[in-house]
Amino acid sequence: MTVRAGGWRAQLASQLTAVSRVIATISALLALVLPLPVLYEIVMDQLQRPPIWVFEISGYAIIMMGFCAAGYGLNTGHHFRLKILAQGRPDLEPALARLSGCFELAFGLVLLVSGWQQAHAALTQHLVSNTLLQVPQFWPELALPIGGAAIAVQALAHILAPRITGR
Repeated sequence: MTVRAGGWRAQLASQLTAVSRVIATISALLALVLPLPVLYEIVMDQLQRPPIWVFEISGYAIIMMGFCAAGYGLNTGHHFRLKILAQGRPDLEPALARLSGCFELAFGLVLLVSGWQQAHAALTQHLVSNTLLQVPQFWPELALPIGGAAIAVQALAHILAPRITGR
């Protein structure tokens, strides 16, 4: 069954893709802001007053950037995929694209649920980082369920309106 260009599935898929792009915007904003604390650290290091927080916070920001951009990566095709079977049997490409979307959805849901459980456990157990900052681990661990949600939303869009590339 193919999806008409203006059908409800294509429209819903387009809206879901827009949601994953909004989540990816968090990644883009972090990428724009990330050089500022690094620049601050460079200046303060030259003044013999290096800050203790920049390395840890920058690491957390990079992790969050990766997870928030995961759904966008699925949408643009910038991820690992095999298309040998689809190239050999172009008639199977829509079904294979939907099957791939189902696997993406399952992975996104597992990451969402298990990531939330891990973040929630960190919150209820009052876990903090083992550094001078003692950052509550709930906040950086939120990257996992956010990334899982981004992947699941984009996967659902792929199931509703699979991208057929042809040869």
